[in-house]
Amino acid sequence: MLRTPRNVGFDGRWFLDEAEWLTYCRRKPVRYIRRPQATACQLGGLPGSPDNPLQSAHIIGFDVGVIDLGLTPEFLDSDKNIVTAHRRACNKQSELDHQRAMSRLRDLGVKELPKYLPAAVHEAWRKLGGPDAALDCGDM
Repeated sequence: MLRTPRNVGFDGRWFLDEAEWLTYCRRKPVRYIRRPQATACQLGGLPGSPDNPLQSAHIIGFDVGVIDLGLTPEFLDSDKNIVTAHRRACNKQSELDHQRAMSRLRDLGVKELPKYLPAAVHEAWRKLGGPDAALDCGDM
């Protein structure tokens, strides 16, 4: 029996297509962080300890990233979106809220969100403003 290829990724795309997004709205994807951890917390600079070890943390978390903004798990697990943080407190502090996540995407060069996202998300994106608010980002 032939095996279907798995974990083939998203060809470097930053955003899901609508069918992928609808699937992940039903069940969030598994995380596969392959980035090596730093030797100290990237938020506070201190090393880990037995009661507060270091771990990989998402800057844009999966709830905001996948469900609210339509980002691919591949982008969310990429070096652009991962920091090393202490498990207690620092990990949660590293995660951006909805508004700051959209600002981060703008800072990374994203010009437009996928059209299938809800109108409220597009309105929040427009309120961020900037000269590139109406430009298309292609496969970003």
